[in-house]
Amino acid sequence: MNSLRYIITGIALSLFFSANAQFAWVDPPVPDVADSITVFVDLAQDPNCNKLVGSAGPIYIWTWGPNDPVGGNGNWGVSADDQEMMHRTDLGPDVWSYTMLATDYYGTDAETIYTDGLKFLAKEKDGGSGGDCSVDGDEYKTSDIEIEIPAPFSLERKIYGFPDFGESDTLFTQTDDVFTLYYKNYLEEKPTMQNLSEVWVYARVFGSDGLYHIVTPPSQIANNPDLKMTDEGGGKFSLTIIPEEFYASALPAGVTIAKMRFQFVSLVNGVICGSDCQVDGDHFFNFKCD
Repeated sequence: MNSLRYIITGIALSLFFSANAQFAWVDPPVPDVADSITVFVDLAQDPNCNKLVGSAGPIYIWTWGPNDPVGGNGNWGVSADDQEMMHRTDLGPDVWSYTMLATDYYGTDAETIYTDGLKFLAKEKDGGSGGDCSVDGDEYKTSDIEIEIPAPFSLERKIYGFPDFGESDTLFTQTDDVFTLYYKNYLEEKPTMQNLSEVWVYARVFGSDGLYHIVTPPSQIANNPDLKMTDEGGGKFSLTIIPEEFYASALPAGVTIAKMRFQFVSLVNGVICGSDCQVDGDHFFNFKCD
């Protein structure tokens, strides 16, 4: 497996999928709002308003939650210049973005943003004189948008995937896209699992049949090299897979992937030595679409 090629392909696929299947999203998906974050809007995915589809811009963000921006939105008829969004033609013809340091931008603390989320819309500089955003209306804006902002488990997570979660524990990717699982052993708090030179995964999959299926039984993990994580150096390990291919031998015919389940283990003489050789807890990744 050419890991570099798969990772590059995965980045391209994840960006394409995000830009073509969501009305609005934020990057990183689980952000530190005291650092820079970027809000994206795909005008073509707006469920109610299409007056802005195909617009060459400029397009402006108009936001009111968790607060009005410190610098203000301007007026509905004349948006403030610093509210202008960037046309992201690299992601799609109708994708626009706005980058902010959210705590400074809204003049509030991180906890408020994680609790309240972001509320905004995209508009032309002159949002129109009223009515609505229908073809016969006179408002040049999108529907109102609300994005929940999930708080990171910590500023540095021990276990995560790329692409990352789109919402809760659900991935906004497909099962034939590339997925990389990361484990930072240098953050491991369990003494018996610290300073590992090798890490393996015990992999299960929850299928559309409502059952769990095992890729390789625990006693046979050492015989399946596909379950050995790559040592990235510095105590960081990774496993890059295409889920449909990775779980193909474990799933009965006609059964599709609903959820991936991983446990991180070390081996002694080729076997798991018990609970001391396991990272505490199982880690789940759901799929929104298959």
